[in-house]
Amino acid sequence: MSFKKLRTRDIPAMQAQVQEYEHEGTGARHIHLATDDAEMVFLVAFPTVPDVSDGRAHILEHLALCGSARYPVRDPFFSMLRRSTAHFMNAMTYSDKTVYPFASTDRADFFNLLDVYLDAAFFPNLDYLDFRQEGWRHAFEGDKLVYQGIVFNEMKGAFADPVRALDGGIAAHLLKGTTYEVESGGDPLEIPSLTHEALKQFHASHYHPSQAVFMTAGGVDPLAVQRQIEERVLSRLSGRAPRMLPQLAPAWTAPQAVDVAIPANEHGVQIAWLLGESTDPLPLYEAQLLEAGLLSNAASPLTRAMESAGFGRPSAMNGADAGGRQIVFHLGMEGLTAEQVADARQRIWSALEGTARDGVPHAVLQATLRDLRFHQREISGGRTPHLLRRLLRAIPFEMYAGDIMHGFDSEDVLAELEQRIADPAYFKGLAQRLLDNPTRLDITVVPDADYFPKRKQIEDERLAALQASMSEAEKQRIMDESAALQERQRRVVNNDVLPRIKPQDVHALPRPAHALPQAEDGVIAVSIPSNGISYARVSYDVSGFEEAAWPWLQLYVDVVGELGMGDKSYEEADAWRQDRVPFFDVSLQAVQAQQGDDRLHLHIDFYAKGLREQNGDIAEVLSETIRTARFDELERLSFLIDSMVEDTRNNLADEGDSYARLAATAPLSPVRAFENRVKGAAALPFYAGLQTQIESEEGLAEIAGQLARLHQRIIGSQRLVLTAGVEDDAPALAAMLELPAATAPAGKPVMPPAPGLANAGLHITAQVNHCFAAWPVPGMAHPDAPALAVLGEILTNQVLHQALREEGGAYGGQAGYSPSAGTFVMMSYRDPRLAATYADFARALEWIRGAELKQENIEEAIICVIQDLDKPRTPYADVMYALDQQRQGVTEDMRRRYREGVLSCDAARLKAVAAAWLDGKPHSRAAFIGNAAQDVAGLEIVDLKALAE
Repeated sequence: MSFKKLRTRDIPAMQAQVQEYEHEGTGARHIHLATDDAEMVFLVAFPTVPDVSDGRAHILEHLALCGSARYPVRDPFFSMLRRSTAHFMNAMTYSDKTVYPFASTDRADFFNLLDVYLDAAFFPNLDYLDFRQEGWRHAFEGDKLVYQGIVFNEMKGAFADPVRALDGGIAAHLLKGTTYEVESGGDPLEIPSLTHEALKQFHASHYHPSQAVFMTAGGVDPLAVQRQIEERVLSRLSGRAPRMLPQLAPAWTAPQAVDVAIPANEHGVQIAWLLGESTDPLPLYEAQLLEAGLLSNAASPLTRAMESAGFGRPSAMNGADAGGRQIVFHLGMEGLTAEQVADARQRIWSALEGTARDGVPHAVLQATLRDLRFHQREISGGRTPHLLRRLLRAIPFEMYAGDIMHGFDSEDVLAELEQRIADPAYFKGLAQRLLDNPTRLDITVVPDADYFPKRKQIEDERLAALQASMSEAEKQRIMDESAALQERQRRVVNNDVLPRIKPQDVHALPRPAHALPQAEDGVIAVSIPSNGISYARVSYDVSGFEEAAWPWLQLYVDVVGELGMGDKSYEEADAWRQDRVPFFDVSLQAVQAQQGDDRLHLHIDFYAKGLREQNGDIAEVLSETIRTARFDELERLSFLIDSMVEDTRNNLADEGDSYARLAATAPLSPVRAFENRVKGAAALPFYAGLQTQIESEEGLAEIAGQLARLHQRIIGSQRLVLTAGVEDDAPALAAMLELPAATAPAGKPVMPPAPGLANAGLHITAQVNHCFAAWPVPGMAHPDAPALAVLGEILTNQVLHQALREEGGAYGGQAGYSPSAGTFVMMSYRDPRLAATYADFARALEWIRGAELKQENIEEAIICVIQDLDKPRTPYADVMYALDQQRQGVTEDMRRRYREGVLSCDAARLKAVAAAWLDGKPHSRAAFIGNAAQDVAGLEIVDLKALAE
């Protein structure tokens, strides 16, 4: 039996065709998105619907990638990361499904990976010791019994997010009786209840062809993919069973109320409604219309009600959540005191009642439908390939028994909604239905300062009780298992069974960067195949601004788009921009010169994009914002600053890895020094000081005056206008811009002072650590740069992955070279250890000094570097890459020499650069420390909370 084509649909807006297939024997589904892209994308997805929070779906995702029938090596997934030129490989566990995707531009590589992925998903070994490594295990640290395991520690880190805690608490009540009630990733307090046998049974019931959805996209032949699926999987697994579906939560006859505790400093209020199914496009888009009408801009009724309260701020969860089978709609406020909770709830409810009575402007709803069409047409960039992003957006329609075509094209529904929103009563009715919906959960969010200590106490008490009851034989069994696991982890692996791409198989020359035309009168206009999307960016050179102005520049970009302009209040300005363009942003960009003295180039970018029919609107939004921005709305400014500060304080633990990374690298690199000054731990006192200033009218007025003066200084700086679009749109769009003339000469890029090396332990109570060590090294123009890049990969592949992740239990650990920053870093992420991790960093350098480096391992490291160099870029991202390279001073000749150096790297070169730049050389250390009572390896403790207050 074979796959049968069921339907096709052309989607002109995407320049694509959707093809739907079903396997006649098993019912396995294959959806192909045919495009002209050179990129080829594959995924296989399974419904995973656990009814317990022991993390079985998540641990199975990890374990499936640890060896299979055809590829019985210990770690084929991570091995293929260095034997493939794929620019994306991953696996993801969602609340109700598990997805295994990859993307490559090389046909041989694509089918190599397809073979490995199919065998991993359908025929994994599910080895017992791998289960203990990836999931959880008992171990002894000295004479104390502890838990270890990669997923166990990953989820300890994930639980640091207050929003995750709130979301889980809401789901446990609103979606009770469904898979969404439990923590699919695994609650660390529940993970140790999972047995190896239960995990194997979960695989057998969920990972069968009758449950599988295969999806492909791009320039790959779907029939060739099907032949490989049939040969490798369907010829060996038969049978057909109904698709497992997440349960539907029942409707209520009356609202319910509950308290939810989260790891935060403030109270909050949240109201959550259960709406229709997310695969029904009408309720799905109605929920998005509801979100837009109530919340989309500062003039929206619910946003206005919450932001003008004089206390608190809108919740980070507000809006429609269509991530599960049923849509959940959220309205809430955070940043409250206990006394303000009732007032906040009443304020939300009254605003919702007012909206049901008065409605919202028709233009808001029109803009929402326009934006939905825009996102369907846009070729978007980012870390996830754009074709894969399209598949991931569509897959719920397939997984929840909806119509997959609606996952790619709902123009018929959008056209129907165009008609409905013309009647003002339509949106009023949506708001009234929300008011009348009895399936509503009223949540009081309670801050719990002891959230982490209480969880640790539960864990410690369980372990202590277990240890006290253990026989000597049981203790010996744990030690024997630990020894057996370590022996397995350290066993030399023969990866010859795995396919691989070798350095001689890749292009010897780099793909040329987009050839930007010379700027004419400060304008670069570029024609690109953008599928009818236009882009405009006005970039002001602020490189000469003094270091004291840096945090003010960051504050400026964070608030200028949230304030008024000209004769428009902030509410009117926000609504006006939303009415005209689907995307507007102001950002602060920093790049470090790759030649000369490493000076820092800074730019403030005003950026908008939209459909080509909106070119006049794009130009007007940018021009008016730049020319007429105002900073006299003091109450609004106070609200914005207070919200920023409180959000930062509540997320110190969740952002700990970023703070540690910047603290370690700031002394070594101008660009990292800048980032630390505006976004890292060094920025915390600045924002704390701002919060103190806004408590007085004089202080607030001084902040407003400083921003107003800064604005004039910015828009008087030298600028570059960059526009891009189809055909002749770009020059026409540039000509529409009306911008003030530059009044200042070009500023000379600054060179930040280099402080002493870091040795900081940034502490706030949490359950994991993040460890960093950083060395100053030369940039891309230096002859040693290519070998430094390869060295980072070989240290990761041969030492740190095993030491930090497999043996140490950290979720991630690696070494890496950043030519754009001139740093070489070793790091660990969500790490239960600290001192032992720094010892492993030192051991990695000892290893490179004495190891006999195998040619195969060097070639694998080379391929890892090439993967990053050869990642495909969207047409607009290609333009921005070229501009970024130009600003760094990176020439095509430099890129060619760098690639040649990577491809020709050998053992002698690797040892030489390690000795020259790393081994025994001074370096910075910084870690985020969740528990200050542990051995902190000589780091000087810095209280993050104190910095932020």
